[in-house]
Amino acid sequence: MPKARSELSAREVEALHETLTRRMGDSSVPTLPEVAVKVIQLVNDPNASLKHFADAIGADPALTGRLLRTANSAYYAQRQPVTQLHRAMVLLGIDRLKAMALGFHLTQAAAANEDQNSTKQVWTQSLFRAWLAFRIAEMFDRRLSGEAFIVGLMLDAGIPMMGELAGEQYPGVVAGAQGPTKAYAAEFKGLPFTHVDVAAALCRMWKLPPTLARPICLHHSPAEPVREKDPVSLLHAVACYVGSLHLDSPAGDPPSAPLAMLAQRLFAISTPDLQKLLRNAASDFKASKEMFADVLDPTMTVEKILQSANRELNEAVEGLVEQAIDAETGARVCRFEAEGMVLEFVPAHEHRVTVYLADGDGNRLLSEDVDPRQRSQAELRQMLMLDSAPDAMANEIVGKLIAMAA
Repeated sequence: MPKARSELSAREVEALHETLTRRMGDSSVPTLPEVAVKVIQLVNDPNASLKHFADAIGADPALTGRLLRTANSAYYAQRQPVTQLHRAMVLLGIDRLKAMALGFHLTQAAAANEDQNSTKQVWTQSLFRAWLAFRIAEMFDRRLSGEAFIVGLMLDAGIPMMGELAGEQYPGVVAGAQGPTKAYAAEFKGLPFTHVDVAAALCRMWKLPPTLARPICLHHSPAEPVREKDPVSLLHAVACYVGSLHLDSPAGDPPSAPLAMLAQRLFAISTPDLQKLLRNAASDFKASKEMFADVLDPTMTVEKILQSANRELNEAVEGLVEQAIDAETGARVCRFEAEGMVLEFVPAHEHRVTVYLADGDGNRLLSEDVDPRQRSQAELRQMLMLDSAPDAMANEIVGKLIAMAA
């Protein structure tokens, strides 16, 4: 029996990726067309102009037609029909242009011969992740928004291929896993490779530049808060956030924003700003549906996706479970778990508590010594990033912090 992915050494992972790349190259996964290869080169060229993209895209009638249809959508509200590629490109802008042009060919290639509803659901969710990634990156460095779109689009590209590559055991391994993080953990512990390994092989097969490939391959690895003028930090953080969103949970009353604590930690985004990003991503999604119609599930509306995304915060916060555990030192530790985020309270010296912010694997990322007597309830709630939490739950957590310091 082959080893589980969690047991592989770095050398074995490298051999695994080489094997997967060969297997996919010998199967129905096609190579990228010449136009897509040229667009990849242009995406990786900071000096590439709109004319360079126009020259490359103009040689592809199918791509040109999709771009024209997008430019003529209600989203852009043009009084006169857009019939020239150059006009469409000016209207879309170079950031959206490179995102959609490359995204069109990548999805066409990755989804070749795949027409199952579950596959189309993955790509529909991926398109929303891509536009949310675009909007988040735009806040920090507009020049990287197109790359962020591609990263968001390709995060789950390996999932539709897992059934064929991993065999009959795959559905059973991920059955019941709620959300991307838990599904990935199930793959990592129960299979010889994960959908991230398949995505890594795709990146190799298509020779995607490291700027795109690295965040795709690392999106289930904890990311550091974004540092200015650091593309690697930005794209990794964006991939980590959008790749963590649970977009197919049951419908329910949506709270303000999904995974708001994670967004606050990675991007310092307030809940109102996150709401705005979600609305903008929803508009982008609607405007680009025609462009990606071949791979999308027409029954999945952006409203359904947003409802699932918004419900996630409710489930994450309401699912906070206090666990009193004995540390090796014998100190009492209170641990509050949420999807992708963990708060830990550890008694320090008199009337003070050390508050740790950790990732889902328990790796502590930030810490602060707190004397709850010196802060108001509102200040403690804000410090713990519980601004969007239901009052009852936030008050309970703050109350535990105060009680530990007593």
